[in-house]
Amino acid sequence: MKSISIKAFAKVNLGLKILEKRKDGYHNIETIMQTVSLFDQLNISPNDQSIMIMSNNPNLPCDETNLCYKAAKIFLERKCKKGGVSIHIEKNIPIGAGLGGGSSDAASVLLGLELLFSLNVSKKEMESMALAVGSDVPFFTYGGIAFVSGRGEKVEPIQREPFFNYLIVFPGFSVDTKCAYEQIKFLTKSENYIRVLSYNFNAGCTVDIGKLLANDFEEVMLREYPELKMIRQLLIQNGAASVSLSGSGSSVYGIFYDKKTTDSALAHLTKKGYWVRKAFSIKSSEIPKFTFKE
Repeated sequence: MKSISIKAFAKVNLGLKILEKRKDGYHNIETIMQTVSLFDQLNISPNDQSIMIMSNNPNLPCDETNLCYKAAKIFLERKCKKGGVSIHIEKNIPIGAGLGGGSSDAASVLLGLELLFSLNVSKKEMESMALAVGSDVPFFTYGGIAFVSGRGEKVEPIQREPFFNYLIVFPGFSVDTKCAYEQIKFLTKSENYIRVLSYNFNAGCTVDIGKLLANDFEEVMLREYPELKMIRQLLIQNGAASVSLSGSGSSVYGIFYDKKTTDSALAHLTKKGYWVRKAFSIKSSEIPKFTFKE
């Protein structure tokens, strides 16, 4: 029986602006998301019974609350497919780290099932299924770099995709995104550099990116979690050209411009006991990255 192995790439937020709360309870946002080379590996195969989720990570729920389960259920129902699918998730992206691992996994299930069943799903229908799973999922059906707004459903790909080298640092704890939103509502500043950053990227300009990487969650998260502030300072001290929180955290990343400085910073933060990974930009043309197996 044919199965598919597909990579689910993580993302970082290059700036994040929290706007007004919507009637549906979500907040409108403006952000630039970019897929990076850190990935989970998914193996998907059809079965005659039900949707089954398995993982190498015992902390990952493998029931109906898993976004991959939701994605598979929505896809099978909307495309009128009988039976089920077996999905094994090899987790490499930390859970609750602001790197979009769960959303990327779910998007990869949608893309993987389209390929596995040899279907031609329109972009509009794929986006509809993705949004039904979760707010960040539509972006991952594109990948690359995009200006994302609304509650995550409005994805505008940036045509000139800049390349960055990253160090991503996970402090060993996750952040409750809902609690982060509740704390930020009185602290959101009026300045908005996200559209300026998007314009610069579309124009092929990455100069002074560090001055524009404003993430509204940082004021709350760096105060609430002093460890994040320490990681931020360590990245700057070790040569990062730009540093930011990804999403609501808890991961902090640094952008580096040369290999020697990157490797030196990697060694220094690793010695401090942190989970640290090198990563680089992944273009939209590289997604989905998959192989079929018999």
